[in-house]
Amino acid sequence: MSSQRQSRTPQPTPGHVRNYSQVADEELAVLTDDSTDTEREKSVEKVHRREETERREREREAERKAKHEEAKRRKAEEERLEAERRKRAEEEEEARRKKVAEEEAERQRQRQRASEERAQAKRNEAAQR
Repeated sequence: MSSQRQSRTPQPTPGHVRNYSQVADEELAVLTDDSTDTEREKSVEKVHRREETERREREREAERKAKHEEAKRRKAEEERLEAERRKRAEEEEEARRKKVAEEEAERQRQRQRASEERAQAKRNEAAQR
């Protein structure tokens, strides 16, 4: 019986780590290869590192896009404010020109009235002689 059990016990294959844990019963022998677990763990860890790297890259890309959009928004706001400033300056300049023109027209009317008053005074003076 012991020779039978010994023949059922799996033997390590060359090139593998020789850390095996064995469970045997009357009909079954289960072999666990720790080197396979280690390779699987390495593979899982590699996948996790790649996923983490990809996540960080996506975050950086999202941050870059957000900064780009913020810069575009800020530029558009600055352009809008500059357009408002130019419009206000043009309106102020137009109002100043209009005021200057009105003041000049008023001075012209006053000169005209003074001229008419002098002419009338001359006519009155001539009529009195």
